[in-house]
Order: sequence, then C-alpha cells, then structure tokens
Amino acid sequence: MQSLPTLFFLAALAAVAPAQICTNTSVGFVPLDDLGAGFHLGYQGGLYPGGTNVRPSAHEAAGLSEATYVVPRDASGAPSPTGRIVFASIGMSNTVNEWSQLMPLASADTLRDAHVQLVQCAQGGQSAAVIADPTAPYWSYVDSQLAAAGASPAQLQVIWLKEAIAGPGGGFPLATQQLQGYLVTILQIVKSRYPNVRLAYLSSRIYAGYATTLLNPEPYAYESGFAVKWTIEQQIVGSPALNYDASLGPVVAPWIAWGPYTWADGTTPRSDGLTWLCSDYNSDGTHPNPTGSLKVATRLLDLCHTDPTAALWYLGTPSTPGPSYCAGDGADPFLTVGCPCANFGALGHGCANSADAAGGLLVQTGTTNPDTIVLTASHMPLTSTSLFLKGGSNVATGIPFGDGVRCVEAPIVRLGVVQNVAGTASYPQPSGVPVSVRGGTTPGSGLTGYYQNYYRNAAAYCAPATYNITNALQITW
Repeated sequence: MQSLPTLFFLAALAAVAPAQICTNTSVGFVPLDDLGAGFHLGYQGGLYPGGTNVRPSAHEAAGLSEATYVVPRDASGAPSPTGRIVFASIGMSNTVNEWSQLMPLASADTLRDAHVQLVQCAQGGQSAAVIADPTAPYWSYVDSQLAAAGASPAQLQVIWLKEAIAGPGGGFPLATQQLQGYLVTILQIVKSRYPNVRLAYLSSRIYAGYATTLLNPEPYAYESGFAVKWTIEQQIVGSPALNYDASLGPVVAPWIAWGPYTWADGTTPRSDGLTWLCSDYNSDGTHPNPTGSLKVATRLLDLCHTDPTAALWYLGTPSTPGPSYCAGDGADPFLTVGCPCANFGALGHGCANSADAAGGLLVQTGTTNPDTIVLTASHMPLTSTSLFLKGGSNVATGIPFGDGVRCVEAPIVRLGVVQNVAGTASYPQPSGVPVSVRGGTTPGSGLTGYYQNYYRNAAAYCAPATYNITNALQITW
C-alpha cells in the first residue's frame, strides 16, 4: 500500500500541475474493443476472452440470474414493493466526476424504475491501493454517503467500480497485474460489507495522453483496461477468489462484467467515434471536466438501458404491463396448499424446484407499444428445456401443475421452446417473433395476456412430478 506521504505528494503534485499537454493527441495504442483478437505486448485484446467484445453466453445467463435478485428492499434488506434498489459508484476522483454527471441524467430519465436510487460513494484521493484495505476510512465514508441519501447498506445492490493506482510503476504487465489484484480485493470487500450487492460493472481509465502529473499517465491509463479484462476473465474461468455462485462454494464477490469501456487514443476516433480532446479535461490533463465526464456518464446511462443484466432492474416493469401474480409472496392463499407450494422462496418467484428454493422467476423488460417486450425466466434447473406460454385468461385460484401452480388459462398459445443456459432462458430469442405477434395480440389494442414459463425438472422437488412453472405475468397491450 502507498504511504500517506506519497499520497499527499501526489495530491500536491496535481494541485500545482501546469496546463495539460494538448499537443499529445495520440499515444499510438489501439483501444481494447478495436484491438479484438490482436495483441498488445503479447497480450490479446477484446473486452472478453478470445479477443471478443461479447460476454460468454454462460456468463451472460449467470448475470441475468443474479439480476433477478436485484429487487426493491427495505432498510433491513428484505424485499419490499416500497423499498429501494441502490446503485452506487465506488472509486476515486475520476469516478466522482463522471458519476456526478450521471446522477442528473438518471434523475431526469423517465425510463428509470422509481425504486432505483443512485448514490455517489466514490471519493477523491481514494486510489486502488487505499481502498483495497478493508479497514480504510473510505468504507466508513461509503456508509455515510448511503445514510445521507436515506439508504441503508442492505439496500446497496449494484455498483460501478472504477479504480487506478496513484503513481504507478513497474511497467506492463506488472503494474497491470498489481491493479488486477487490488480490484479483486475491492470486490471481496464490497461483497463482505454489502452482501446484497449482486452485480458490479467495472470500467478502466480514460485517455491520459494530456496528463502533466504522475497520478496515472500513459501507458498506465490504457493498460488499466487489461486489469479490468483480466479480473472479469478470472471470474469467468471460475476463480474461487471471485465466486458469486453459492452452488460452487463460498460467495465472496458479486457477478462482474464490463461497464462502459471509455479509453480512446486521443483525437483518433475509435470505431464507434469516441475521441478525447484536450478540452475534455481539467488543467492536469488527468481528471475529466464536466464535458469529458459527460462522455462517460452518457455511456453509463446507455448501459443501464441496453445491457440485459442492467435493464432488468434499472428499467424495471414498464408502466403499461401489469403485475406479476401467482407468486411466492404469501399474498395468494392457494400457494399454501399442497406439495407444489409447500415451499416457496423470494418475493415474486414461483414455487421451489429441485435446483433453487427461491423458485422459477419470470420477469419482463421493454415496452408494449411498440412491442420490445422480452420475457426472461431464471432460477431453473441447469440445461433444462423451457416453454413460454401465453394464456387468454388467468386462473384466479391456481391449478396444481407439476411442482408448481399454473395460473394461465385457455386459450393457451405456445410462444416458443428455449433451451436453458445456466438456468436462464429468454423469449424472443435474437431475431425471434415478438411476444405480441406470436401470442396473437396487437400493441395498443388494450387486450391483456397472461404469461408463464414451463420448465423440465427431472429431479423433482415433489415426486413424482418432473416439471414445474414460474410465477405468472399480466401484460396489457
């Protein structure tokens, strides 16, 4: 860990820095997403393993499954329809600047679920080495920021982590590996202190070619992207140090994935057009000003809208579709009768199955008009087959069905059969027929459909049944 004198020296150095070096408009590196299967000093690019920018399907499915646990919670952490989903920043001064630009965007975002609350928990001067200490004052600061926002530690469920080493040295890959180690430790601290954090999105530094200080210049800013990439890969290959799956051992970290990757080579446009201009920075050429910070914030907001694991909780249930019903929340009297529902788990889930005591969960994202609805079922046995169903009416009292309760009634339409991946399945699949079209409804018609997901459950929770069903959704088109 860096000593306090070193940190004070670096802070002082930043304070007296001359104007940024605006002539250094490129350092000649290729952004990781554009590098793809290519190499930087012998190490392959791409955001994910194999030089690709696409999350492996099993990791994606696992993230969707973890996201279903991100629900409104009261101060004690219990699921509550009047609770909160706290999404917080964790990190250093750059993280502060960028998150500060995101918060007003999210506040004005009409698509944001009202339960979602953004809290600024990043703090200036808190480099990776500092907060990788579980006894660091920084963690008390996080608690105080949550309290000031009227939230509790138990309501913190999603984080954006962006960190760097102050005054790095040692070159590549040693400094990058050091940062990777800090990131792993920070994620472990987060999970230990805030056990309801299920998802963590990680980002690396922006361009630092204009920097005039030793806080985090190039090439360290660029190479911090490899630290994030390697940390995520470490979890994907099953490292116990980043395990998030209770079925595989002690849970010590949240599920992790890339947040926005925002490094570009100065004024050289990235493939998506991103550039970094000298006018995007404060005078030290290291910290983004409001203009530069907004570039990161808009990409963070885009992640909330488009990343399936984020949209599931950030967008929540659109206002037009109706509620989930036939769910294990104790509100439906018939769920206490008989083996199928003698045991049910978390709020909103169906009855327990052989793989998950919480029971299968069906959720929706998107809008009804136009139809962008995606139905996602999770908490099911691995690699079982799913069948998405649409009923013309609901069953108010429920009908025993395998290990569960069927709450959709004739006429029933089979929307599609999907093979589960890691206990999760979605409909429609890419390029599939939209839910409304396949179900025989028209967006804007005002008609109501009722939806459930049937799935195989070979090792039945209630013998001799070999199948189960999720909760049901009511969607008004």
